[in-house]
Amino acid sequence: MSTESARVLQPDKRRRRIDRDELRRISEAMPERDREVLHRIDEHRYLTTHQIQSFVFTAHGSTDSAARTTRYVLARLERLALIRALPRRVGGVRAGSAARIWQLAPAGARLLRDEGQAYRSHEPSLRFLQHCLAVADVHLGLRDLTGLETVETIGVATEPNSWRRFVGTGGEQRLLQPDLASIVRTRDYVDRWFIEVDLGTESLPTVLKKCGQYESYRASGIEQDAHHAFPLVIWVFTSQTRAEKVKSSILRSPRLTPDLYRVVTADRFTTSAQEWLQ
Repeated sequence: MSTESARVLQPDKRRRRIDRDELRRISEAMPERDREVLHRIDEHRYLTTHQIQSFVFTAHGSTDSAARTTRYVLARLERLALIRALPRRVGGVRAGSAARIWQLAPAGARLLRDEGQAYRSHEPSLRFLQHCLAVADVHLGLRDLTGLETVETIGVATEPNSWRRFVGTGGEQRLLQPDLASIVRTRDYVDRWFIEVDLGTESLPTVLKKCGQYESYRASGIEQDAHHAFPLVIWVFTSQTRAEKVKSSILRSPRLTPDLYRVVTADRFTTSAQEWLQ
């Protein structure tokens, strides 16, 4: 990093307001890794320090080295007023700095999007925050599949890029909103998955209604026309009991196609995904 770049990216005091020219200078001097940190936070809305480390800082010789570098980069981006930490943490006091939760600050959003739009960060509800972090964990679980010898590439789309628009049977415009949409390419196949992450906050009828939305989208034929097959719908639950109830309800429902769905708990997601790819 040049001396000028270092000066721009190492302010003497915490920044609060950044004008357009200063933001441009910061953007021009910013290392690509720092920009990737911003992109990762942006795509998931909220990420813990540990999740950011797992997404971005993966080429270090040890976990301790990766953790130190992650904390250093996040502290710099916070001083630049590009990101900010939420008051609450996850995992309790003992979780330490790895449990800090980060979101984009307005300047960070402007740097990425350059749309001239107002952006306000805010304190999310605990329910929404927990869901965002759980979806990010599943995303990381998908990335772990790259360790399989047969897996060549993995593509993951987060909201809203994972959404699908289609026309219902009555001619109405409809929107399907998966938490994630994934494409896993192996030597011999391409596996496509829509992924729903459920923390037990929705009622069972609501979950089954969402399954019905997938059935309606499948009936539209859009995915089949584009890819010659419809993706599997993966439901990820935190509770084994709830997973079993949903699985049983799908099997009993005359409106649903059981072979379209896979039901798994979060702690078994990566292991189960490996089995689905075999």
